[in-house]
Amino acid sequence: MKKIRVLVSTHPFAKSNPVAAELILQQGWELEFNPYGRKITPSELKMLLPEVDALIAGTERIDAEVLEYAADLKLISRVGIGVDNIDWNEIKKRGIEVAYTPDAPSLSVAELTLSLMINLLRGIHIADIEMHKKNWKRVTGYELTNKTIGIIGMGRVGKNVVKLLQPFHCKILFNDIKPDFEFIEKYKLKLVEKEEIYKNAMIVSFHVPLTPDTHLMVNEKVFQSMRHDAYLINTSRGQIVDEECLYNALKNNQIAGAAIDVYSEEPYHGKLTGLPNIILTCHMGSCTEESRSAMEIGAAEAVVDFFNGRPLKNRVPDEMRISI
Repeated sequence: MKKIRVLVSTHPFAKSNPVAAELILQQGWELEFNPYGRKITPSELKMLLPEVDALIAGTERIDAEVLEYAADLKLISRVGIGVDNIDWNEIKKRGIEVAYTPDAPSLSVAELTLSLMINLLRGIHIADIEMHKKNWKRVTGYELTNKTIGIIGMGRVGKNVVKLLQPFHCKILFNDIKPDFEFIEKYKLKLVEKEEIYKNAMIVSFHVPLTPDTHLMVNEKVFQSMRHDAYLINTSRGQIVDEECLYNALKNNQIAGAAIDVYSEEPYHGKLTGLPNIILTCHMGSCTEESRSAMEIGAAEAVVDFFNGRPLKNRVPDEMRISI
């Protein structure tokens, strides 16, 4: 009988907490790691996929060309929450099952979002740059307390952002296609159209999945409707923001600033890097020891459950299985 082979394409994996790897190895299965020590490319990935039964994946692209080399693949277990890197038409055609870990990174992404809010309002990144140039140049910013905050997308991350904002007594406007009215009532939130958020919020933070409806939803029209002293934060998916329009809005001081953690193409080396009024981080919302450990263990548990005939706890829902 063929021994089950598991390939881990994401990196790092089980580095700070070995439990995820141990869960696989305890089954007596073969476990192979990404040999490159970085984000793997599609051409590299497809060379590793022959005879692999399960793939523990990150944000690397898994398209039809890659899957041509995955004749034995039965399960993709995503370390994380975003699944727009997967060719769902090809997945369906090949009968491959897909799991993800939606709960594990939520608090870490929310904490990064809160830190970006404070950083933007106080100009910490600007002061830091000047100090590294040996320039004593103090920045006068704003307090987060009592500001109007707009949150678009009130899922796991959006809700955690709301909870973290409670001590700051902010007025929170939000928009979501499936509102949780019990949560709205508990935290005294105001459900409004996106246009009202763009018009009134000093900070607009996006927490939506990438779908045909959200693809490039942040465009020139959005920036034209935002306050000139407003800040934009995106810690969700890169392709919801038109990066060319964002560049123009920042260069022309149409908005005060932005903080971006995700990009249409990653690693990102585009012209936003040349602007002073934007904070750029490298898709690190989930990069805490706690979150990474929980995501890896969750992804490994999905592999163990699947090949032992148990139902997946976090099967990617059908409504998310859309190729962009």
